[in-house]
Amino acid sequence: MSARSPLNPLTNRQENICTYGGTFGVLLALTCLIQHIAVTNPQHWLGKLMIPAYLFAIFSFFMLAFQKVVALPLLIVSAVLAMGIEFIWIKDIAFSLVVLILLMYHIIMIAVLYTEQIPERLKQKRKALLEEEMKWAGKI
Repeated sequence: MSARSPLNPLTNRQENICTYGGTFGVLLALTCLIQHIAVTNPQHWLGKLMIPAYLFAIFSFFMLAFQKVVALPLLIVSAVLAMGIEFIWIKDIAFSLVVLILLMYHIIMIAVLYTEQIPERLKQKRKALLEEEMKWAGKI
């Protein structure tokens, strides 16, 4: 465990989980989006409906990679959307291993974030940064 700074209560392990976990999630969701564009019918309304869900997953994992407090609620919503996408794929008698992996990755990352107590640490980090900003406001 590394020494924590007052402005960053995250340990190196927690920072790595956020940064690398978010980056891998972005790449995985981007892979799903590219597969979706390449494989599905662009005229079908369900195909058009799934594209914003993939973009939302990419945005959610970006927020995690940048260690934002809002990342966890976004990941939970994104996991629900990924479940919906997987349901649509299965309902249409199709199978996408990459979409299934994206769904499982959402669930695993949410579990890891909670077990490592990262949401609380991100809140502490945000609070410390706001206090520091208020302390220096008007002095520079």
